[in-house]
Amino acid sequence: MKYIAPCIAVVLVTNCTPIESPAESTPDLAVSAGNFVTDDTGRCFTRQSGRTQTEIVNQLVEVVPAQIDQNGVVTSPAVFRNVTRPQAVQVAEGAKFEAVCPQRYTADFVATLQRALIVRRAYDGPVTGVYDPATIAAVTQFQRKMGIDSPMLAVIVARDLGIIVVSQ
Repeated sequence: MKYIAPCIAVVLVTNCTPIESPAESTPDLAVSAGNFVTDDTGRCFTRQSGRTQTEIVNQLVEVVPAQIDQNGVVTSPAVFRNVTRPQAVQVAEGAKFEAVCPQRYTADFVATLQRALIVRRAYDGPVTGVYDPATIAAVTQFQRKMGIDSPMLAVIVARDLGIIVVSQ
């Protein structure tokens, strides 16, 4: 029987995917299910940030609205300005990698993660057990050195940090 992974909105929740085993539905989960998918063995996968390129966007913006009298006659036309701005556009999907499953992000796990990052001088915040923006930034920055561009903790990084068991 399949169960739905718990969703807690700390990170943007975009979809929740079924997982094979019943997740311990503890109320202290600290991360959302996000874009995780599970395989037949219950391992979770997500994608890195995709490659982007910057495009220049031209947009016509109304600066001053038209002035209309009581009879509906335009007494002063609207004023528009052409605005040019850069916009990042994703041009390639990010690489798929095995990530720590959402149900593992308990307060105890996140506190252990925070302590492991402190020891490696990758996080200087308090040990709260909350996967907060400071922790997310530290994980993202730490993983980038290993070629993984994602706020979600990769299994390989968690093993390197010594916070999950290496399966034989």
